[in-house]
Amino acid sequence: MESQPASPNVAPSSVSSCATDRVPLPQKLAIGVGGFPFFTSSMVVQYMAQPIYQIVLGLNPLLFGIAMTIPRVWDAFSDPIMGSISDNFRSRYGRRRPFVFVGAILSGIGFAAIWMVPRGWSEGAMFSYLVAASLFYFTATTIFAVPLTSLSFEMTPDYHERTRVMAFWGFFATVGNFAINWYAPATHWSIFSDPLEGARWVGAFIGLFVFAGMGVIPALFTRERFYATAQTQAKIGLFTAVRQAGSSQPMMMLVGLLLALNFCGSIAGSLAQYIVIYHVCAGDIARGLYLNALNGTGFAIVGFAFIPVITWLSNRLGKRRAMFTVLGMATLGGFSKWFIFTPDHPYLLLLDAVLNGPIWVALGVMVPSMLADLCDYDELRYGQRREGVISAVFTWITKLGLSLTFLFSGIALTVSGFSEKLGLAQPEGTLTKMRLLFTGSSVLAPLLGLLCLVFYTITEKRAREIRAELEARRGKV
Repeated sequence: MESQPASPNVAPSSVSSCATDRVPLPQKLAIGVGGFPFFTSSMVVQYMAQPIYQIVLGLNPLLFGIAMTIPRVWDAFSDPIMGSISDNFRSRYGRRRPFVFVGAILSGIGFAAIWMVPRGWSEGAMFSYLVAASLFYFTATTIFAVPLTSLSFEMTPDYHERTRVMAFWGFFATVGNFAINWYAPATHWSIFSDPLEGARWVGAFIGLFVFAGMGVIPALFTRERFYATAQTQAKIGLFTAVRQAGSSQPMMMLVGLLLALNFCGSIAGSLAQYIVIYHVCAGDIARGLYLNALNGTGFAIVGFAFIPVITWLSNRLGKRRAMFTVLGMATLGGFSKWFIFTPDHPYLLLLDAVLNGPIWVALGVMVPSMLADLCDYDELRYGQRREGVISAVFTWITKLGLSLTFLFSGIALTVSGFSEKLGLAQPEGTLTKMRLLFTGSSVLAPLLGLLCLVFYTITEKRAREIRAELEARRGKV
């Protein structure tokens, strides 16, 4: 495609943005606050339900994995539907903000309900309850997360300003990362009669303050920059939009990168709890949860430190080359897990955050910014703003990777012969197999991401050309 002259508002050789492209600080803060419940909605069930339902209540790991996977199968339908609804919705409050508001409140109710499972139920009854409560919760988070992600893509049309906006998103997601590691240990506080009671109180707090409280902030204090442009476009058919998005090579490469990092990386995170408890801490559950929480806190600290580094790297190298750099570092970090998770030196595992933390910062800052560029590429090809469908794919892949974690980690635990009822008396070789899976998935994730990135074609130069062509066609926003 022949390139067009750069827009007069774009400075091709500079990382600065013109005044009309800059997002006011209050709006950056508002969209950033939304990153806290967004991140929490994807991760918190993994961090809390696994120790509560499996270790405390004794639900079979395979049944637990199935229970966590079923809502993601539903997400395969509900996320694109929600994206299409959001793209086509018209109201005085915009296309995205009404759903963000309602979805935040419903997410809070749904999350609190997961922990209200009655005591003494059979495995089958617990499994059924977990499936039903999770379906409600994840449907609510779809109503919240898909329009919220779409809203974040629409904040600015500028290549570098998008990364700066996502730096706020990444900051609050990192705050969420810090907090999320302490929710499961909090259920074991002595003020609670047992961890299930603790989970109920902690779940109610998260539902009220994180989801309902923080989740409504973006709906109240941001604006939809592309709403006027979208009002004049024809309605977008769901199947047509999904088919066209699926035919985009840059889209599929980002999907592959996201799936690799979320799936393989989350399997490693899921197995890490068992590695720390049964290998590093010799079966001491409370100490293992504490060390896991310390490690997660380390990831949060590294996240805070690397947000400006990742933003600087993206500004200097462009998003694609910056991601190459970070993924290369993550590959080396994955290899290190075999050596630093050791019972001889338990606190050595805190190096995990230093070696592997930057990739999760890049995933929270650069990848959403790259997806915002992809929305422009999509508009250039098809003439419509479809952040909703594109963000639906993003949120679904994120949630799918986390859910498949439960299924495949459950399968891995079952195949390895692990049983929580045996404690330290596991079959010979079980922990070694778990460690191999733990390290292998940590290395495989960035390697697959690097492979996908090779075929991702939207460089900084190409992104600027796309913007210039769009503005020549339909004007500035």
